[in-house]
Amino acid sequence: MNQHDHRAQNREAVEPEEGTRAVPKIVFVYIAILIVWGVGYYAWQIGKPMQGGDSRTPVATAYQESKPVKSSSAENVVESTVAEISDSEVSNTASSEGSVPDSLIASSEPNGAAIFSARCSACHQATGLGIPGVFPPLAGSEWMLADAAVPVAIVHDGLQGKIEVAGNQYQGVMPKFDGQLSDAELAAVLSYARSQWGNDASAISPGAVTEHRERFGDRKEWSAQELTKVFGKL
Repeated sequence: MNQHDHRAQNREAVEPEEGTRAVPKIVFVYIAILIVWGVGYYAWQIGKPMQGGDSRTPVATAYQESKPVKSSSAENVVESTVAEISDSEVSNTASSEGSVPDSLIASSEPNGAAIFSARCSACHQATGLGIPGVFPPLAGSEWMLADAAVPVAIVHDGLQGKIEVAGNQYQGVMPKFDGQLSDAELAAVLSYARSQWGNDASAISPGAVTEHRERFGDRKEWSAQELTKVFGKL
């Protein structure tokens, strides 16, 4: 068979073959360097505190271990304040009987203005004037200036439906703050609102909030009609 008889075969491309080239040695060297570096770094860090990455957990653990266990009744009274004061400061301010000065106790009381700014001002505004047609005003509100039981009921349990405030009609829902604010916090924010923007009503004690909760328990939102029926006309 002569050369012309293989013309078709000669036109075909070379059959593919599985590669037989070895992996470059530099790749093995690089892998070896990484392994040695990783093992060495791990061994070097054994027994040392975490130096990088997310170190929040060991920091928090060290802080908790360094905090003393609270045991005295005075510390329980002002636990929110004592948590931010060093042990030496507490020991200097406490008397020999383990009591805490009145100034320290006073500083631990809830700040009604701060609570109002965080929880209420978005709707009722920092001016207490609310938003016309949407959120009723607290300034000059007959509901806010009524007997303490009325504003306590509204804020503790919430309010829904139609209500007339300062001669204007409103329709909406006032969310309940039971479970979100403590009795002392709820009393503080109500006392603040009853004394601002020209309001001149008496302060509300935490005991009044506790008494309301014990009387009515966990109930649904009030309506204006229910408030008038239970607590009398304003």
